[in-house]
Amino acid sequence: MARTKRAKVVSLTQTKAKTREHKENLIETIRESANQYAYVWIFAVSNMRNTYLGEVRKLWTGSKIFFGKLRVIAKALGETPEEEIRPGLGQIAKRLRGNVGLLFTDSPPAEVLDWCMDYRRLDYARMGNRATETIELPAGPVYCRTDPPETLPHNIEPQLRALGMPTQLKRGVPTLLENFVVCRKGEKLTAERAQILKHLIVQMAHFRLIPLTYWSAVGAPGDDSEGAVVDVPVSEEDRGLAHRRPQGSGRRNARRRDGCYRGSRSGHDDATRFVE
Repeated sequence: MARTKRAKVVSLTQTKAKTREHKENLIETIRESANQYAYVWIFAVSNMRNTYLGEVRKLWTGSKIFFGKLRVIAKALGETPEEEIRPGLGQIAKRLRGNVGLLFTDSPPAEVLDWCMDYRRLDYARMGNRATETIELPAGPVYCRTDPPETLPHNIEPQLRALGMPTQLKRGVPTLLENFVVCRKGEKLTAERAQILKHLIVQMAHFRLIPLTYWSAVGAPGDDSEGAVVDVPVSEEDRGLAHRRPQGSGRRNARRRDGCYRGSRSGHDDATRFVE
């Protein structure tokens, strides 16, 4: 039989694709957790950082945290009274929308709420975040926010100019030729302004978990039956975080629809090439 001359796609990535078996294992793990723990929490994440999410997992040793693959999680819990593996979990499955995750734990609600109130980590803001303060730099040497303040290194100066700052290298020090407003309090940051703040070592974003709803196997105030679902009072701003698209996902999805990625002329991921 003649060999086909059709172009074949050969993946060069080292990452193994997720299989059906992996999905089935995840469903089984979620169901085991649902049967094991007394509480299931839905939480939103403010200023998602994988490093800090890993830290949260370590701090909650003895509990289970699932983030992502919401459709699989909902299927594992059951979305209807006939499918749910424990009474009331179907209501949790129906609430899995947006940028949220699940926490399975035996810790009482008061302890979880107090922990979420206290835990936060400061980090650099990204494009789309709102500035928490006004940053205006005077003309002269550019200093970063250290203690004591230090001038930026000379090799940063071309990057500052590329980001829109009117700078010049004078005696090996990046120097502003005029006053420059990096951002004003309350305004959304552009990618360039967020990068400038990072060079200046100015952190404006807080990573934190926002508890939205919990399911209780042992009942709740005013409802002693198994499967009570309680909505946690939160501000409209915090609740909106649960429905916000993760940063960068819109651009990635647009590139996928257009069939192109940065740095690839062929219209395909750099980790994939065509073999005739």
